[in-house]
Amino acid sequence: MNSHLHHQSQSHGNHALKPRKKRLARDQLRLLETSFNANQTLKAEHKIELASQLGLTSRQVEIWYQNRRARNKNNAIEHDYKNVQLELDNVMTENTRLEKQVSTLKYELNKVQQMILFGSTTSASALASVSGYSDEQANSTSPGNMICNWRDAGNDEIFPVEELYTCLTGSGTQLWPLS
Repeated sequence: MNSHLHHQSQSHGNHALKPRKKRLARDQLRLLETSFNANQTLKAEHKIELASQLGLTSRQVEIWYQNRRARNKNNAIEHDYKNVQLELDNVMTENTRLEKQVSTLKYELNKVQQMILFGSTTSASALASVSGYSDEQANSTSPGNMICNWRDAGNDEIFPVEELYTCLTGSGTQLWPLS
């Protein structure tokens, strides 16, 4: 136990021998900051001039500059990290929106495929409900809607993809050449 007390008194004694680190005064900090903002690198003659103005050693000024540059670098990294996080959040939000859109489109495609496979005799009005057309548009006798009959007169073949696309979009243009 005595050795423990003896060790404590030695460590306190050693601690007392180290000079206590002084904080810089506000005036000193202001001058250093102003100088740093003007030029982040320190030339030897400028370092000596600053040290004499501030009442510090040139080594203290040099170390302050090194620490300030390190702080700047850390702040820049933190700022970049926050920007990357914001960008990631935006991408994730867009990804979620696109996943929902894909899900909706898959559902609509599945619905159309079921209608085709089960040979529904409903023509454009059934497709219109899937693609978002009104009944008035679907039931019109325009040439665009006329080709949307599930089966040609007396022909039981399933629509080619191009014709189905034409029915769903209501456009007369085809994306692929018919085979």
